[in-house]
Amino acid sequence: MTEEYYEFLLANGYALVRQIGVTHWAAIYRFGFTHAIILGEIGDRAGYADRWCYHTVNDAARALLAWDGKGEPEGWHRHPPSGRRRPEGLAELEYILP
Repeated sequence: MTEEYYEFLLANGYALVRQIGVTHWAAIYRFGFTHAIILGEIGDRAGYADRWCYHTVNDAARALLAWDGKGEPEGWHRHPPSGRRRPEGLAELEYILP
């Protein structure tokens, strides 16, 4: 990831930006009622590839720092792209809104 792109992400509200593999980045972003881990493709300035919501910024930061970029991060309560929800962040309680 170039320094210019990294600065672009910071200027647009992303925090704790990390490069994931060769082609992606992940960071924390604050939404109206949640904080989320955002996964994006390096160089993309128009959107992001995936999003997992957390109740607090601390929960999101812990999950991001522990995540190796494979599968999904742990502990999220809402995955907007799929409609999945995980009460208390537990995979065994996952359900999908109809």
